[in-house]
Amino acid sequence: LQAFTLRRAMGFLTRFIASGIQDDTARTEARAAHVKKVTAKCESLKDNWDQPTKVDKYWLKDKARMTVVDADSLPLQEGKRPVW
Repeated sequence: LQAFTLRRAMGFLTRFIASGIQDDTARTEARAAHVKKVTAKCESLKDNWDQPTKVDKYWLKDKARMTVVDADSLPLQEGKRPVW
């Protein structure tokens, strides 16, 4: 009786473990889809890297120049910390 119960319990455990194991083809297809998706995102990021971050003559505008002037003068003022 004990051997039968143990065998039956082991059968349940084996079925439970087997149900959690993925099919090889499904896993391969999911991996290929993931790689394709990540590759597309990487290509998009590389395209964005080629773009300039500031518009033409950005640093000649008053607002941008004042940012630089303020950043240079902040450490000289007591009680203030640099913006970066």
